[in-house]
Amino acid sequence: MNAFSSVMGHDRAITLLSKMLEHGTIPHAFLFVGARGLGRTTVAKALIGELLGQQVSMDLHPDVHTLQVLSDEKTGKLKKNISVEQVRELNGRIAMTSLSGSWKIVWIEEAEKLSMGAANALLKTLEEPKGQTLFILRAPEVDQLPATVVSRCQTVRFSTVARQDIVDGLVRLGFAPSDASRAAARSMGRPGLALRYLKDTAYRSLNETGVAQAQAFLSAGLPERLAQVLEMIPKAEVNKMGRLSEVVDQLQLVCRDRLLDSVGCSSLCVTEETSGLKGLTQADVIVVLDRLAQVRSAISQNINPHLALEHVALSA
Repeated sequence: MNAFSSVMGHDRAITLLSKMLEHGTIPHAFLFVGARGLGRTTVAKALIGELLGQQVSMDLHPDVHTLQVLSDEKTGKLKKNISVEQVRELNGRIAMTSLSGSWKIVWIEEAEKLSMGAANALLKTLEEPKGQTLFILRAPEVDQLPATVVSRCQTVRFSTVARQDIVDGLVRLGFAPSDASRAAARSMGRPGLALRYLKDTAYRSLNETGVAQAQAFLSAGLPERLAQVLEMIPKAEVNKMGRLSEVVDQLQLVCRDRLLDSVGCSSLCVTEETSGLKGLTQADVIVVLDRLAQVRSAISQNINPHLALEHVALSA
């Protein structure tokens, strides 16, 4: 069975990895670059499974070490960075012999969150790991990591996937074509989000509520938009950066539908109600999309989410 049979799209990345596996030319480190929900984790799991000869759980396999941002024990909130202490502990663990007699894998799921000290502590191990050790780093953009880290990795870029490829992949997994089509359209080219929309009822409900909020936000006057900012990301929200990323997704989806509607392609729209957005011109939508792009690029810098949405509100 093809190790990457569960992956939707990303043919170039899969071809590259398959050839490396076939010829035994796996490097010491990969950097998987792309937006949330594209399938970087799915590809990583498939690659790790092929190297270890089994389906693996990132959390349970003794030779798969996950490095991620931890929660503060006192507040329960996520810390801002992966610390140097975490990397030093990791370096100690991977210096030991593999328990399975095969590869040792390090999965860094938010490599852009490495503190400068953590990145520096990782460099020597990245360059000269002991034994069969593979690092897989995941990040949204190359420039969010120190150049010294990037230069030690084989970069694999992940782009959005064609809607029909996502539909076909979801149907292969057993979903009804109509459901697959709806999920693919809402995912905006990200298979992981499409799959989550179909499998996670809580996420689907939050997504639909969020899209409705985005429509109300963009169709309201400035005072109402500013007042809605706290509703979209409540102060009690623990993972504010994650929620901000979702809000940006939902606003972009609504903007896309408004553009499609404005050029007579309403049949391609995903959202059900666009009449309230008629006052939003194409020029307005382009300005909003530009602001949203600015916000997305700054999320990794832990920007203030409420100020970020106010920045968007002032453009609509």
